[in-house]
This record gives sequence, structure tokens and C-alpha cells, in this order.
Amino acid sequence: MKLKTFNFTAILATTLCLSSLYLAGDYSLEPPITLSFYHRFRVESFDNAINLNEQIADGFNYTRHKSSFGVLWKSSEQLEFFGKVSNEFRIYLAPKGRKANNEIFIDNLYVKWKQESVIPFTLTVGRQDIHLGEGFVVMDGQASAGSRSFYFNALRLDLTPWENHQFTLYYGYVPRTDNFLPVIKLTRGDDQILEEQSYTSMGTYYAGVFPFAKIEAYFIRKDTRKNEFFPSEFHFNTIGTRIVGRFSDVLTLTGEAALQRGNIKETALTGEPSRDMASFGGHAHLDYSFPEGLVFFRTITFGGIFLSGDDPTTSDCIEAWDPVHSRWPKWSESYIYTLLPENRVAYWSNLNSIYLTLSGKIMDNLTAMISYYTLGAQHTTPEMTFPGGTGKNRGNLAIVQLLMTFSKNLTGHILWEHFLPGDFYFPEASDYNWLRFEMLLKL
Repeated sequence: MKLKTFNFTAILATTLCLSSLYLAGDYSLEPPITLSFYHRFRVESFDNAINLNEQIADGFNYTRHKSSFGVLWKSSEQLEFFGKVSNEFRIYLAPKGRKANNEIFIDNLYVKWKQESVIPFTLTVGRQDIHLGEGFVVMDGQASAGSRSFYFNALRLDLTPWENHQFTLYYGYVPRTDNFLPVIKLTRGDDQILEEQSYTSMGTYYAGVFPFAKIEAYFIRKDTRKNEFFPSEFHFNTIGTRIVGRFSDVLTLTGEAALQRGNIKETALTGEPSRDMASFGGHAHLDYSFPEGLVFFRTITFGGIFLSGDDPTTSDCIEAWDPVHSRWPKWSESYIYTLLPENRVAYWSNLNSIYLTLSGKIMDNLTAMISYYTLGAQHTTPEMTFPGGTGKNRGNLAIVQLLMTFSKNLTGHILWEHFLPGDFYFPEASDYNWLRFEMLLKL
């Protein structure tokens, strides 16, 4: 039996078991049903964010549309079912003639069972989104799909043995393309790639609230499968912790660090049958909330990022940080594309940064955020065509965002990012601008 068939069979069998619990119960009340609708409209435009070469006509300008319709059925206080279908497509204004996938797919489909037993627990089975902590390790189950979807096909168990202490255990599988549930294709073309390589993932995540801090700890295992495009398999563990300490009502310090150990089999670049993996990643930020009554200022954040890179002098070990399930725009919407030629889109690795973010309230329905990042690398890659520099200074990134609230159902934002490359890139590397306008309707 193939792995993906086993995964699907296990999830289906568990869903049927939970459904039988509902059918065997006595539910005399009409089960409440909640409908939800979501539509997001974006216009995005950027010039040479991918190649940093203004001599190449690689500018992009497109509209982006995403709609979702969800149904939540609470058959009892213990059991609920949720399903959501979504559609996302783009209309390219530049480059001319570029086509994009347009399909209707099942975004979420799960059953959730809650029990107040000796150890209260919640069991969620099926296609679901999983976000843990602030998304440093587990946030997006499918990086290649962008913001189209984030789901895992998964089993998730949340245990609460004591008040303010929770353990989350999960097992998930994501194929290269969606081959579990029906997809309605509205345009011709290849299937949407969810992740470059199919993978399984399992982990446990603890979160506890103490008088002095919130402490989280986790262990994540990820195993990728090779294919004709990516002949190497990654098998590695990530163990880490996150601590949020509140010094006062206005001052908070957050720190997170993780170690990775594993191996890479059949590495195509070296021809070696296996290479060890040993990497480190972490980030920290100090947040200060200004007193009420100030005209503009709300919060100021001072932070740092460190993601290890591969040492080119060691051929038997890979030291580059793997972002696991966190290939999403955590720090920048535009720089994820600049990372693409180095490895893959949003592949945060071999990176360090010191940054400052200031947020303020301009009007009751208008807020602003301004960020500035100095970006660096642990190791240079002079032998590569890209980035092609001889230094470790990636450059400087400025971000300005305006967030608008028109009503409880309608919001929007304008986002501008500007990057000035450093000597980590080839000498002629040029700066870029990245702009987005968004309107979001939720019902």
C-alpha cells in the first residue's frame, strides 16, 4: 500500500468513527449551521525583485483574486464539522500572455471532537490549517501554493491536562499536487504545485502560561520524498523553545531558538549517498507599547534574526537552516522572491538581521507600520551565478504599510517595500520596489 493511500485511508477511517459517535447520540435540537464568505482582491506590482537586474525585463503586474465559502455545522457541543471551498486566480497585466492556474478546490474539510474527560482533549481529523506559536516553524503546509492555501491533511490532538497548559500532537501529509480530494480546473495547464516534494510531518508542541512568562517547546519531524525534479530526500528533526516574558504592561521580550539534526539522502549536487544535517535558527524581539493618549505612536519593536547557512568548506555536512513549515512572508512580502534564485521561494536560510518596527494610529480607522531591516548572511556563495557577490551584506529593506478599516466586514491595506542590495549580490545588482493594494471582505 502506498504511503499516501495509507494516510488517506487512516484519515477517512477516523472520520467515519467520529461520525458514528454523532449518529449514535441523542440530538434532539436542530444542529446550528454557520455560513461564512471571504473575498480578497489584490493588485501587486514589482520590478526586478527576483533577479536584481534592471537590464532584464522581469517586471510583474497582476491582479489577484481569492474567494472562499465555508460551512460550519455544530451537531453538538462535542462535535462539529467544517468544510470550505476556495478559488484563487490571477490576471497578469505584465508580463503579457502569462497564464495562471484557476481552480476550485477543497480548502478545509474536517471533523472536530471535544471531550471534557479526565484529561480534556480536542481531536481534529481531516484537511485543516495548523499554526503554532508565531509561525517560526509551523505555519504554512504548502509553500509553493503561496496564499492560495495553507492546509495539512492531518490528524491533530490537543490535550489540556492542566489549566493554561496545552499539548498539541499532529501527523500530516502533503503531496506534491492535490490528489486526495476533487479539484475543478477552470483553465488548462499543469496541476497546482503545493510543495516541491511530497512529505510527511509529525510533531508535538507544548504551550504553558506561568506567572512570569509563557513558555513553548516543540519537536517536529519532517520527511520529504524525492521526485524527478528533486532527487534528494530530507529527513530531519527540529527541536526548539519559545519564551515570551512580560516585564510590565508595556514591555514584552520574546525569544525563540531551535536546533535541527538529520540527513539528506542521494544528494544530487555531490553524488554522495548521504550527508548529515546540523543547523540552527532563532529570533528575538523586544516590544514596547506606548501609553494611551499619544497622537500617533502605538508600539515599537526591536528585533533580530539568525538562520544558519551552509559552510562551503565542509562537504560532509549541511549547516543551512531549513524553514520546515515556515516558508511564508513572516518578515517581508517581497524578499521571499529574492530568495528564490538561491534555493526556493520563501526559503529563509543563511540570513541574519537587525530590524526596527514602529506602528502608529493616524485616525480611528487608519493605522501605519514602518519597518527597517539590515540583512546579512553567515556565508558567501561566490561560486554561484546568483547571488554572485563576495561579501556577507545582503542589503537594506524598508517597509511601509497602511491598514484601513472601513467596517467590521471590510478592510484593506497598501504595502510598499524597497530593497537596496549589498555586496552579497553581484556588483551590478540593482534595487527594487514592491507594491500591493488589497481589499478584504469577510461575511
